[in-house]
Amino acid sequence: MRGFLYLPALLVADCPTGCPAKCPAPEEIQTDRVKTTFDINQFWGTYYEIAYHDNTQPRTWPVKADCMRSVKSPHPDDPSKYKDLFSLNFGAGAGANAVCDLEFNVTDKKGIFVGHWQTTFRKDLKTVSNTLVDVGVQSNGTYSWSLEFQCNDDPSKGITFAAVNFYHRNPVISSEELKGMETVLRGQGLGWVIDVSPGMTMVNQQKCIDHASYPAEEAAPHWCGQSADVVV
Repeated sequence: MRGFLYLPALLVADCPTGCPAKCPAPEEIQTDRVKTTFDINQFWGTYYEIAYHDNTQPRTWPVKADCMRSVKSPHPDDPSKYKDLFSLNFGAGAGANAVCDLEFNVTDKKGIFVGHWQTTFRKDLKTVSNTLVDVGVQSNGTYSWSLEFQCNDDPSKGITFAAVNFYHRNPVISSEELKGMETVLRGQGLGWVIDVSPGMTMVNQQKCIDHASYPAEEAAPHWCGQSADVVV
């Protein structure tokens, strides 16, 4: 759930065919590593989106998003939550940036969160389940990458929203490393998320590297249907 700009709430299921009848239970799709050893203090910091399946992110004309980035930090006023400043860039050259201020409740289960997005654009996603599927662990214990899965369902409609985000500390990674992350996702039973139309979308991070056009990591919400005075 990292949406912006112009996308309306969908009135039909995100994946009417090729998907389970309902969202999988979070514990069913997490690796044992996350379920037993996840340390949220190693989770904080900046991640770049490498690839995604997520209908809240503009992927085609007239607004194609590039340079998506997630800056995760403890909530300054509430230890039961964390903040995710998610940004994207659009337009020619250096482009322009949009920034969303997302908040997640930290549950008593490792890597299982409940997201909140206070926006006028997608009122159907004010609350969404967010599950950390797996993380890449570096030699110093910090996380080099993460796989995040969001899902909402309705008894009469089935799955109404399903998304996955491939995040990495580096804006550009090798095809082999990305393939390894995809293998983990499929191994946890989530291959259907990136197989269902429109599949998995790759993110162009090189644009913002070349133009040094990423927003400040503490940027205020902008062009996200949120008030600019949201505390960040």
